[in-house]
Amino acid sequence: MSTSALYGLKRAVIILPVAWTGAWLGYYAYTDTLRRSHIRERNKELSNVLMGLPGDGPDFTKPAQDVEREALKKRYASLKFAGRYWNPYVEWREQGAWEWALWKIIVSTITLKIFYNGGVPPERPIPDLPLERPDFSLLFPTSFKSTMSTNRNPGTGGDNVDVTDKLTLTWLGQSTTYVTLDNLTILTDPALSDRTLPSRIAPQRLRPSPCELNELKRVDVVLVSHNHFDHLDPEAIKELGDSCEWVVPKGVGPFIREFGVTRVTELDWWQETKHTLSRPGQKDKTFTITAIPNMHWSARSPLDTNATLWSAFHVKSDTERPKSFIHLGDTGYSPTLYHAVGRVLGPVDLAAIPIGSYEPRWHMHLQHTDPEGAVRMAMQMNVGKSVGVHWGTWLMSDEAYNKPPLDLELARKKLDVAEDQFCVLPVGKTIVID
Repeated sequence: MSTSALYGLKRAVIILPVAWTGAWLGYYAYTDTLRRSHIRERNKELSNVLMGLPGDGPDFTKPAQDVEREALKKRYASLKFAGRYWNPYVEWREQGAWEWALWKIIVSTITLKIFYNGGVPPERPIPDLPLERPDFSLLFPTSFKSTMSTNRNPGTGGDNVDVTDKLTLTWLGQSTTYVTLDNLTILTDPALSDRTLPSRIAPQRLRPSPCELNELKRVDVVLVSHNHFDHLDPEAIKELGDSCEWVVPKGVGPFIREFGVTRVTELDWWQETKHTLSRPGQKDKTFTITAIPNMHWSARSPLDTNATLWSAFHVKSDTERPKSFIHLGDTGYSPTLYHAVGRVLGPVDLAAIPIGSYEPRWHMHLQHTDPEGAVRMAMQMNVGKSVGVHWGTWLMSDEAYNKPPLDLELARKKLDVAEDQFCVLPVGKTIVID
């Protein structure tokens, strides 16, 4: 190779990465300027509306008025630009591939995974990660002793299975929960496989799934918070199919439909859908399902980052004595957001709130709350009973595998919250909420 060619190659090795990085930094600066401009306009409009309320603005000791609720919904509406969704929060900043690579390749993989790996002991089962079988006799009282199989025919959702009328939650690992609410059965973020991907390089469960999907004899509604692999497993889509109603954020529907599913409802933030529960010999019951904002991101590949929305979900029975449940999915902590959610929705009976995957904080705090942020969310949303999820399943961050419950205990003490108000459970344990 000639001297001039070698010199040109050296220049290219230096210039091309710099140019690539500079181009992305310019793009992030431009889009973040636009994003923050939208936020300022929304904050200005919200401030004008709230100050226009009778008296000196909203009275936070009383339920929100309709005008306040509508203003908060506009302030925390989804935001989309050039086919990609943005987080409309002051706290958020775009992190980019370079920051992820710095953490995942250098700090986490080379430094921590080799020498520490979250402190995970080599033997299985891990003593301080308990595992139980769900209480099927409580969940399905009349059919528990029967040998019949679950009816998965399209549109039936297990019509021949009676379900307890109690408000219950069974944590199945990560953000997968099975909830019964006024006879409605809800499955959240279905992911029960051993690995997040069908590959040996993908994270493996620290403890197995407490049951098979077909042991959940009836699933009426599936709530999917976003399309990440640890929250949406294609094998679950294939097995459940059209036996239930799928409620997902905007843009996630096409992926579900690829597997032949037709009963899919896509919701934007604050949009609602009604689900009617019809059972032989019983009066129809109606439930309102609302998509609510959270702070996260989406992707199934590097090419579709934030092309689909991410969302939490609120389910409420339309009865004389309604019960309610919130599935938060994945989210960073935003004090203004969750205060607004509390004002719009009012008190909530039960919530599944993530408490894991939060270190290193310099990188993870925007997308995953720590236990203290989780407790603050529950307080701001006025939740009666919160269960910490999204921990002790797949190790995908740098905190020790058993640290989230320990940090949760510290957060409860700091914020004077009782364990009965915000707890952690063994995977598979079924609890009844009074």
